[in-house]
Amino acid sequence: MPPYKQVASLQSSTLKVVAFLLRRLCCDCELTTDDIQPVISHLQVHLPPQIQAFVCRTLLQDTSKIVFPELLNQKYLRVCTQLHAEYLWINDSQNVVPLLAQLHGNSVRTLKMIGSHSRLDFDMETDIYEFQQQGQLESLYEFLRTLTNLTTLKCSQMCNNYMLEIISKSCPHLEEMSIEMCTEIDDVGVFYLAGHLPTSDTYSRIRRGAKIPSKSVCTKLRKINLDYTMACTASAVMLLHLCPLIEELNVTPDVKIEDVFTTLHGSDPERYSEVTTRYSLKVIHTYMELDENELSLIVRTCPHLEDVTLRCNGVERKDRNLLANLLGLKIVTLNVMNCNMLALIWYLNQKGNHLLHLTIQHLTVAPVSLTFTRTHLQSVIRTCPKLQKFALKLSNSPMQPDLPYSSFGSHTLYFQSLSHLMLEGAAITPEDLSVLVSQCKQLNELHILIHNLDILDDQVLYSLLDTGSLHSLQTLFLYRPMLTLAGLRRLLDKCPHLHTLGPLSSWAITKKDREVLMKEIRMKNFDLNVESPEMMHLIIL
Repeated sequence: MPPYKQVASLQSSTLKVVAFLLRRLCCDCELTTDDIQPVISHLQVHLPPQIQAFVCRTLLQDTSKIVFPELLNQKYLRVCTQLHAEYLWINDSQNVVPLLAQLHGNSVRTLKMIGSHSRLDFDMETDIYEFQQQGQLESLYEFLRTLTNLTTLKCSQMCNNYMLEIISKSCPHLEEMSIEMCTEIDDVGVFYLAGHLPTSDTYSRIRRGAKIPSKSVCTKLRKINLDYTMACTASAVMLLHLCPLIEELNVTPDVKIEDVFTTLHGSDPERYSEVTTRYSLKVIHTYMELDENELSLIVRTCPHLEDVTLRCNGVERKDRNLLANLLGLKIVTLNVMNCNMLALIWYLNQKGNHLLHLTIQHLTVAPVSLTFTRTHLQSVIRTCPKLQKFALKLSNSPMQPDLPYSSFGSHTLYFQSLSHLMLEGAAITPEDLSVLVSQCKQLNELHILIHNLDILDDQVLYSLLDTGSLHSLQTLFLYRPMLTLAGLRRLLDKCPHLHTLGPLSSWAITKKDREVLMKEIRMKNFDLNVESPEMMHLIIL
């Protein structure tokens, strides 16, 4: 049976009650910000700072999402900034932002700002600030200047160039920054962040190897995301040149990563041997087809790459030439899109022993000549003995049964080291599923989103359970299997570590039986999360 929820300690239970009561005060329309100040003062006197921070974390229940959006109001901000909160949300509503000038964020490590046209405040403000009128955001600017210990900044629809200029002067510990859907962010703001406003000869100097000093205090930046902003190639160029610790850089899809390196070093392959600059990048994700010479330059200047996503051509010769550039790297995570399998197996024969994560993906625009067969699966298993995560996404194409598994006889190979497996859009048979999971004693996450999951009925599940391969399973996502309540109960009995399961509404289980099951989970205090919101976004409609 599933594990039981641990009984919370007296201290933890008490602090959760405190957080619950604070939540009620924040949501009480009749209380003003000043009314809640005596409560804050009392907690400051009687709770040490680390316990105050715990209460603030519990206030939102989860630091990765808003559970109660109405909490993002003046009272919430006052509570969190005065009780040493390390995580803080800010929204762009009319009543919230002016208060920030009175607050200090020296305890904040992670800040998330969101601009939304929905009504986030409990007071239901309707007016949204116009960023063009900078004076309206002066309180927010003042607050940003106090974030001297900030390490992570996440912002959506609520950031402009001036904010980045403030951050470049105020946040010396910033390591990770994600700016999304902020159309007022362009190259100028990113130049401030990097610490240099380029002149007409800047790129020429960079190509000649000149060392340009940075005036930004953000010297620890490692991860930067500028998705769907107006920042273009020039921004990526300056960040790579001026922020030597950057390991992951993502710019808007309109910017090709190959253009960045061409700007940095020129486009003449004959002169690539003269390039001596090296970058700290560990992650490169490219979703457009790359020229093999462009990839060669990227690899030459980024010797620490370990996570690579490539969109291939589908032609064996071209894809092999492209993958050949990766042979000198220690790649542990590889995602190939529209890759010719003969070329991929050629690469895996040489470097598959180092891979821990592999994704094979056929896009909807994949060449019709691309197929994935049982023979290919056997080759992947043979060449990647250490593989821990495997994702097969075939865009609703079947895995071709070119040979029956019986033809492999005693030489049939099975995955044994997998901990995570995802099958998406790949029609399979029970025999395929057996080869994929029946000997994975360490498997703890299984996601299957395919259009013929009716092959997975109770009898097939029982056979898999009898192998013991699902004993360590913790997360299971199956969309539209033919599993009944009897199969589910056998699953729960054989998988004692299972704590996330779904979506049961797509299984062959009636609504009445699902309701009885949910009641049983509550009554027996099982630590089982059924149909969690985190899993529902994976559903293919």
